[in-house]
Amino acid sequence: MARRQLRHNNKKPLIVICSEGGKKSSEYYYFRKHSNRNLRIQFSTGNSTDPKGMLDDLLKYIHNEDIKSEDNCKIFLVLDTDLDQRRISEIKAIESECIKNNIEIITSAPTFEIWYLMHYRNKGLKFQTSKEVKRELEKLNGTYIESMDMYKIIKDSTDKARSIAQFIEQQIIRNNEELLSSNPHTSIYKILDAIDEFNNLND
Repeated sequence: MARRQLRHNNKKPLIVICSEGGKKSSEYYYFRKHSNRNLRIQFSTGNSTDPKGMLDDLLKYIHNEDIKSEDNCKIFLVLDTDLDQRRISEIKAIESECIKNNIEIITSAPTFEIWYLMHYRNKGLKFQTSKEVKRELEKLNGTYIESMDMYKIIKDSTDKARSIAQFIEQQIIRNNEELLSSNPHTSIYKILDAIDEFNNLND
C-alpha cells in the first residue's frame, strides 16, 4: 500500500531532523547532501541545546509546518550524550513523548563526529570529550570545522561506517549494556536507512 500511495502523492517523502545548532550543525552540513529529486530533508528550527528544549522546538516545528499531514515522513531527534549522566537522564525523560509523536531519538557518544571517524577505522574510537573527537578528525583531514563538506570526503566509506556502527550497537545489546551510556556508539546509520527506504520507493 505504501508504494502505491507514494506514487499517487504529489509530495516527495520527507525526513525531518532536529539537531543541536540547527543549520549551523555538523549534522546539517552532512545530511543536506542527501536531499535529492525524490526526497526532501528539512531541519527544524529553534535555539535550544538541552533534550527537552530541542523536543519542544521540534514539536512546534511539526505543528507549524503541518508535518503530520505528510503521507511519507520520518522524524529524527539527533542528540549527543556528551558522556554526561545528567544529559543521558534528560534524554531518557523525553523518550515516551518522542514515541507518542512518532519521533525517533538518534544518539551518539560522545558526539556526532564519532560517525565521521567510523569512516576511517573500527578501532581507537573511545574518546572522553567531543573536543577529542574533533581533534582526531583534524589530524586525519589536516583541518576540521563543523561546516566542512565531510560528506564529499567520506562518502565512499559510508558502507564501512554503517557496518562498524551496527556492529558496535549489536555488541552493546549482546552484552546487555545500556546504549545511552555506552562509549562509543552512534545510531546515525538509522537515518541513512530511512533515506534508502524512501529512495527505493521510487525505483
